[in-house]
Amino acid sequence: MKSIWQDIRDLLNKPEQGLVKIMVINAGIFFALMLSKVVLIIANQAPAFELFIEQISLSSNVLQAATKPWTFFTYFFVHLDLFHLIFNMLFLYGFGQILQDLMGQTRLYQVYFLGCLAGAFAFLVVMNTIPYFIAKGPTFLMGASAGVYAIVVAAATLRPNYKVHLFLIGPVAIKYISAFYIVWSVIEMIGSNAGGNVAHLGGAILGFSYAWIDQQPQNTFKVPKREKVLVRQLNAQARPMSEREVIDEEELNRILDKISKSGYDSLSKIEKRRLFMASQKNE
Repeated sequence: MKSIWQDIRDLLNKPEQGLVKIMVINAGIFFALMLSKVVLIIANQAPAFELFIEQISLSSNVLQAATKPWTFFTYFFVHLDLFHLIFNMLFLYGFGQILQDLMGQTRLYQVYFLGCLAGAFAFLVVMNTIPYFIAKGPTFLMGASAGVYAIVVAAATLRPNYKVHLFLIGPVAIKYISAFYIVWSVIEMIGSNAGGNVAHLGGAILGFSYAWIDQQPQNTFKVPKREKVLVRQLNAQARPMSEREVIDEEELNRILDKISKSGYDSLSKIEKRRLFMASQKNE
């Protein structure tokens, strides 16, 4: 058992494992909830489990939601059905890998968490403004589906023709998979999980909006590090040689020795800049 916990800790401490971390956290919470449920039912305390779930799920009652602000964040880690968890994690992993390759781990996190929050907002607005949904009465929202839908739609927006292999079907462009699940959520809005499907659509809208804005030339997102380096290089090249920094041979040799021993990434920002300036001087 100690080895299992150590493996989990090692996994969570690894960089660039954002998808796996989200999956491990969701799975861990699921099994903790299920074990708690078993213990409480055996102890004839089943109502206590239901009460606890209500404390961490998002209520469609605006007043209850306002008095329990933590539920806006805890609800998307609550899964009470194994199929629901597996479905969410499979889509999260499959489409999350595509999105992470396109946008990086930080933005993957942003799309996921903002998608979950957008799903919560859509859930509260629709369940309290449209008579059909109001008539259904109070309900609770739980599960990571809104965040998963955000990732699916964001990936399909950025690379609509990217193909994945589906069992018994073959290669399918992700734009069709995304469209199918959006349409299916619209249809299921009149089903038993009306609030959940409203949240799906809220997450999907966020995913599309995030990806669409990111594609615009004037987008306000931070420029990736590599692009920043390129901008600095172009600016340096545009300056007259007399304005560039001078680097002597001894310093250049020291930097080159450091690269040979520890690699280019071991250089400080100043050293990288000095090395670049030296290369421009020799052109």
